[in-house]
Amino acid sequence: MKIRTKIVLLFSIISTLLLVIFAIYVSYFTYDSLQTKFFHRLEENAVIVGDHIVHQKDENRALYIQVKRKYLKQLSEGTDHLIRVVKGSDRVQLRPELPMPKTFYADVIRHGKGRYMHGKTAFVAVFFQDHLHQENLIVVSEGIDDYGHDEQRQLDRTLITGGILAIFLIVLMSFYFADRLLKPIKDINNDLDKVDIAHLDHRLFSKFSNSKDELGVLIANLNSMLSRLDISVQSQQSFIGNASHSLKTPLTIIGGEAELAQQLLSKEHEAYYSLETIAKYADKMELIINNLLQLSRMGFKGEVDNKEIIRIDELLYEIYKAEKSIHKDLKLSFDLTEIPEDSDELTVLANPDLFFIAFSNIISNAFKYGNGLQVGVAISSDSKNITIKVFDQGIGIPKKDQPHIFTSFYRASNVGDIYGNGLGLVLAKNIFDLHGAELFLNSTEGQGTLVVVTIPKTPL
Repeated sequence: MKIRTKIVLLFSIISTLLLVIFAIYVSYFTYDSLQTKFFHRLEENAVIVGDHIVHQKDENRALYIQVKRKYLKQLSEGTDHLIRVVKGSDRVQLRPELPMPKTFYADVIRHGKGRYMHGKTAFVAVFFQDHLHQENLIVVSEGIDDYGHDEQRQLDRTLITGGILAIFLIVLMSFYFADRLLKPIKDINNDLDKVDIAHLDHRLFSKFSNSKDELGVLIANLNSMLSRLDISVQSQQSFIGNASHSLKTPLTIIGGEAELAQQLLSKEHEAYYSLETIAKYADKMELIINNLLQLSRMGFKGEVDNKEIIRIDELLYEIYKAEKSIHKDLKLSFDLTEIPEDSDELTVLANPDLFFIAFSNIISNAFKYGNGLQVGVAISSDSKNITIKVFDQGIGIPKKDQPHIFTSFYRASNVGDIYGNGLGLVLAKNIFDLHGAELFLNSTEGQGTLVVVTIPKTPL
């Protein structure tokens, strides 16, 4: 999950939970407040009714009528129940059919008043000491707070509607703020895409951050790292340029002088074969240096120059002729049964010198580790790719060594005295990677190795 999505979800969930909690809080305490006010109105009504009956005062009767008009018009199905109680006891005479439990009246007599809620109907009971009559009085006022319930429903609808609208706005705002928060990181990523081994002088910048915030410190650290890398790469490039001249020239002189001295001696001379060994290993050392320099240059540039349209079948035949001139006993067969009739279908856009090196290394390895048996090369083509397969029947590669075959200087454990430097496959793979091609290898120890190269076709 992307960071942007996580921010949006987290912000939306937290805000929604806070809104729900706030809405529940407002709804509950509004309900409690409306219910309390309604109980107060019922209690005032019960007090006035009780005073009217107990004292039989005319002024109370007028006030009773006035209050009834003021309050009871809001009490749907409101009614009053008069209950007589034997003085000195909590025994109720002629108890009406009300939903309250029997203990309710005893509590009212003991505490002077009581409240009870049955569904939407509220009951308030008030106890009166009646000195004009033989029995005391309990007045029970009953009513339904239609007005309060309407207010509650309207409030709940408002909270739900407002909550949905607020959640929608919160989600939109979370997307906006997530984009704003991640914009500096996006800028950094865009700038980093412009940085490669050939453009280490590029520096990062974001207008949405400053040098004092966390992103500003990150940008400063990345720029510092790029500066150090730039200095390091320049030093290595300088070393490679110097090494190219300083190492190759002496080796060329050594090899040339050894060959010249060899020509002046007869084969019977004891130094003849020593000079031959010196010349041979000077050539091999020069080949190793050339491979290392080529590998390093490709790594520094990160791209391929001097590309041109080449035909794969012709290139492979040129490699065969070159290898044959070096290894007279090379046995190589071409399988051309799957090539298309149109020769243009075998063309690719590539650097011919680099492809020559790559395929030459693969074919040379197939011969070198192939037990002197025939090496096969098969070429096929489809609508998108050209596939080249090189296979031998040699010693193969042990399974434990196969994960490391593309590591520089690594050699399989079963090569024995067969000469090699562990750079051929590495160099070939890097060349193909730079051209957008793919190299696969499948090998079984003691049976041989199959190398498959898939090259994208060049649109004509």
